[in-house]
Amino acid sequence: MTGNAVGFYWTLPVPRAGFVQLPRNVDEAAKLSKTIRYQRDLTRRFAEEHRFQLVHEEAFLEIGPDRGSRTVLPTLEKIRAICEREKARLLYVDFAEAHMWRAHYRLHDWLKAGPVETLGIAPDTISMDGKPFDPVAHFRAWREADAAWSDGKEERVGKALARADELRQGQILSAASIAQILNQEGLATATGKRWTEDSLRKQLKAREKLRL
Repeated sequence: MTGNAVGFYWTLPVPRAGFVQLPRNVDEAAKLSKTIRYQRDLTRRFAEEHRFQLVHEEAFLEIGPDRGSRTVLPTLEKIRAICEREKARLLYVDFAEAHMWRAHYRLHDWLKAGPVETLGIAPDTISMDGKPFDPVAHFRAWREADAAWSDGKEERVGKALARADELRQGQILSAASIAQILNQEGLATATGKRWTEDSLRKQLKAREKLRL
């Protein structure tokens, strides 16, 4: 197999870790995301072994931490145009086909529609930083950490609201100022996002209703 190819790498955001944005440059994105780095390294190795010329690489971050969405479609259409122009096929790591997990149904529907020639790469274990990187173990650990984070939502919100109460005692502070202090002190919202004036007011109001 030879010819031009485009590499496509995607991942989900992790709000609990503050990972909600991805640089457009693939190598910069790979520094922030092990999942992107794994797909990039595996695809580059595959391309070299099969004598493909990678003419473009694209990294994509979904909008939600739990599933694929239609937001991927504009990026896929951009890739389609590049593939057509460069007479290239699309290379991607086929997580779902190999292990029946981490499926992105919008992506797979698009692939099945056949707008470009594609080639799925098996998600084998590779060496990263001198150690084996097993994607199965990586995503299992991610799911476990995510479940633990989800279970701790009430505790996190409780700590943040308790701190908000402390800040309001004897001080004339606006909700916006308190939200800023909570963010500076690393007290996140239930979903791991930064506090805003509006989100803090809503949480305080919801707590007061529970006390009635």
